Amino acid sequence: MELIYIKDLSKTYGKTKVLDNLSVSYESGKIYGLVGENGAGKTTLFNCIMGVTDYDGEIRKSSQMTVGYMPAESFFYSFITGKEYLEFCIKAKGKKMDAKAIDSLNKIFQLPLERFASDYSTGMKKKLALMSLLLQDNDLYILDEPFNGVDLYGCIQLKRIIRDLKDKGKTIIISSHLINTLHELCDEIDFLHSHRIRKRYIHASIDEIEKEILNMVEFKTNRGNVFLSYLNNHQIHALFFTSPILYYKTILNTEIRIANTNKVYFNFLFFYHTKR
Repeated sequence: MELIYIKDLSKTYGKTKVLDNLSVSYESGKIYGLVGENGAGKTTLFNCIMGVTDYDGEIRKSSQMTVGYMPAESFFYSFITGKEYLEFCIKAKGKKMDAKAIDSLNKIFQLPLERFASDYSTGMKKKLALMSLLLQDNDLYILDEPFNGVDLYGCIQLKRIIRDLKDKGKTIIISSHLINTLHELCDEIDFLHSHRIRKRYIHASIDEIEKEILNMVEFKTNRGNVFLSYLNNHQIHALFFTSPILYYKTILNTEIRIANTNKVYFNFLFFYHTKR
């Protein structure tokens, strides 16, 4: 059964295009992975699905579906304990507190629920946020970078929990840079690149996925190299943009490199001619 159908989804922030005519669908009882570069629009896609931001296009969701969303960085009030946070999240979904369910689940997570949640480590906050979603018993779970900041033991726990959710007929969408982990868990993996889902991988090997992703990114970079060569030949100065926002103003007989690679950054805001 199709839980979510998305067609021609577009989203901009000011003049910055994040998503452009993106189309994708999600069926019940599957685990989906979402990979993409930083700033590709993974979190924006999730925010559109959750309805917390405006957008252009169509998103159809099953009317009876309940959704639990774990953002990459969950917010916790300064003076609220872990237990109070769970109570708040459970009641927000119109459900009753079940002390036995909390105690049973916390035997897995082993969280100090009487302590202030704001004092938790990153990994502990991830566990608390996930614990609240599990207690809500949702149909769809959207997990944005759930493995970030989680230790080895926590990652093993999280993978087991995700598999258990699938066994119960739940649907899970996970964004992550860990292709190996997604390949291990997911039925299908989507690659978000240049504002759209460029490919959905089903039964593909890790080598195949990584090779195609590298080829797509390098193709775009090579286009930038050609443009850079043109600018050099015409003695043009340029203003560069990277993500996060950093600006470089340089005479283009100097190479601009990223992370010690030989790939020249290509995303230009604008350029202008100057005289020597």
